[in-house]
Amino acid sequence: MLLEIIAVLESLNRLRESPDYELCQLSEQKPGLLDELVVERTKTLEKECTKLEQQAERLAEEIKELSGHSVDRIA
Repeated sequence: MLLEIIAVLESLNRLRESPDYELCQLSEQKPGLLDELVVERTKTLEKECTKLEQQAERLAEEIKELSGHSVDRIA
């Protein structure tokens, strides 16, 4: 029984140390926080996608110049 209690307490401590738990606590204190994070992450991902698309286009042009063949774009 004592070992089970210790195991549960250790699990609770691991939970409380996790970033997910912290985020949960913060979202309870500040409603709308998750929505703000979603908007922020979406903008960041959109910028990253744009950069990657530009890089892919440059690489496709470079491959075309080096090989003389066009490269089909990956969808």
